[in-house]
Formats: sequence, C-alpha cells, structure tokens
Amino acid sequence: MNATVKKRKIISLIALSLSTGAALFGLFWLVFILFDVIRNGIAGLSLDLFLKDPAPPGVEGGGLRNAFVGQLEIVFFATIMGVPLGVLAGTFIAEYARGTKFARVVSILSDIMVSVPSIVVGTFIYSILVKPIGSINLGGFLGVLFLSVIIAIIFGGILNFVVNRILNNISIKKPATVKLINLSVVLMTVLFGLTTFIVLFPKFVDKIYGFNGWAGASALAFIMIPVVLRTTEDMLTLVPWTLREAAFALGASYYRVIKDIVYRSAITGIITGVILSISRVAGETAPLLFTSFNNQFFTTNMNEPIASLTVMIFTYAMGPYEDWHRQAWASALVITLFILLITVIARSIIHYKFGKHKSQ
Repeated sequence: MNATVKKRKIISLIALSLSTGAALFGLFWLVFILFDVIRNGIAGLSLDLFLKDPAPPGVEGGGLRNAFVGQLEIVFFATIMGVPLGVLAGTFIAEYARGTKFARVVSILSDIMVSVPSIVVGTFIYSILVKPIGSINLGGFLGVLFLSVIIAIIFGGILNFVVNRILNNISIKKPATVKLINLSVVLMTVLFGLTTFIVLFPKFVDKIYGFNGWAGASALAFIMIPVVLRTTEDMLTLVPWTLREAAFALGASYYRVIKDIVYRSAITGIITGVILSISRVAGETAPLLFTSFNNQFFTTNMNEPIASLTVMIFTYAMGPYEDWHRQAWASALVITLFILLITVIARSIIHYKFGKHKSQ
C-alpha cells in the first residue's frame, strides 16, 4: 500500500513539475515579448505620432494620425457587423438547433474557420468585394446588401424590444394574438430592410469600388464571426436546462427566457468571446493588404482605400529608415495597450453590472 501511494506521489510530482515548467516557459516568452514592445515602443511615443500625418519617405518626423483613425474605423465597423451575427448564430445553434445534425455541421465548420489563415480570408473578400467581375460591381452590390441587413437587424431588435414592453404592460394572453404580433414585427423588419436597400443602392453602389474600407471591415468581421459564434454556443450550452424549464413554468416565452435568463447567465463568457475576437482582428495585417490596402493621406471615407495601423506597422518595419522603425514600435505598443484597455473596461462593466447579482 505504501509503495502504491509513493508511486502515485512521484507521478503526481512529475506531472506537476512538467505543467509548471510549461506554464513558466510560456510566461517567459510572453513577458519577453511585452518587455521588448514596451522598451522599444516608449522611445517612439509622442504627441506628433497621434496628431500628425506621415512625413514623406526619408524625412524625419510626422506621425500616424491617419492610421490610428483608419484602424479605429475598420475595427469599429467590423465589430458592428461581426458581433451581432456571431451572437445570433451562436444562439440559434445552441437554443433552436440544439442537438441537430445541422448544429454539429455548423460547429465543425466554425472550428475550421477559426483556424483558417487570415490571408485566405483576405483573398476571398478581395475576390468578391474588391475585384470587379466583368462590368458587374459585385462588391458594391454586396456591400449595400450587407449594410441593409445590418440596419434591418438593428431596427428589428429595437422594434421587438418596444413591442415586448408594450405586450407586458397590456398583458395579452392569447398565443395566437402574440404570434400574429411577432409575425408583424418580422414582416416590418423585412420591409424596412428592403426599403433601406432600395434607398441606399443608387447612392452607394458606384462609390464602393476597388480597394475600400468596407472590404477591410468585412474581412475582419468574417474572422470575428466564427470566434463569437463558438464562444456564444459554448457559453449558452453550459447554462443548465433546468433554468429554462423554471422560466417556462412561469409562462415566459422562449424569447424572454433567452433574453432574460440564458443571456444573463452566460454574459461573462459571451463578452469574453467578443473581446477575444476584437483582439484577434486588431492585429491583423494580411486581410487589410488585400481589401482596404493603404492610404498615406488622412481620410475617414470608407468608400476608398484607407490607412490602417497594422499595415503601416508592416510598411514601416520593412522600411530602411530608423524613424519609421521607432514609429512602428510605438504603434505596436499602442495596439497592445488598446487591447488591454478594452479588456479592463469590459471586465469592469461585467463586475459592476452583474457582480452584485451573482454574489447574492
């Protein structure tokens, strides 16, 4: 008996030592990379970096104002496009298609898409949104269509929220009446989307042509969607089914159960997935080289080539000038701090809004 216990302790010590060594090895390189970025990045930080546009090649000074603004624009619109679609798709797979073959196929495809190289995504978006197919501006058509869908989803969500508030106040109990009202909301959302497409198509279809910021945002959103989808699916699956049954027993609809019970229980994991997706795309360069390209001048027009911080870091890091190298290191530090800031803010919101509820 003592020999068996001694053998188990030795095996446990070996496993603990290997695990600790692996953790320390990974932590060492993480600290080394962060230290290198901070050490080189601080030397290049200045107000000119944020307030001035790039200087001509060979001329010292200037800044990367155009790249900072362009990066924020592209990531912002990518988040608006990718996060709602990812959360909705993950909700559908985890709730409405739970246990079906379709859900398993989508989950497997999402796992594959998470590991697809970003340059492949960039070339795919380039082929459908940037490169014209003959005389057909497919990019402009798809861009307006996608924008109309996003606007319609936002409109439908707001309308559904307002209608449910009204229904709760007047207490309609007939299921047929509730279904008719929900169907009316869906039809109004579809009609609003079609109207939006008809209005926006003649105004924007010819402006979205060639390299443009919308293509860059679409490429990043394409990368974000599977990350958010899988995280949302996993987090909703972890919520015990008994919570849903308890809400059903009180007469709550499935929509209310998902919105008020399931989402609230899984909000921490969902927001973590959103942060991970933003962190993933914030440092991407290859997709933007094929889509939004670059622009040495300041612009906020997403219909034309627009500068991005990651592409400028790549360009400056490969350049022959020492001043470019300093600005590239400083930009890398800014991206790192930006991701850290997003994480801290999101965690603070979660703790403030849901921490007290969980502790009670």
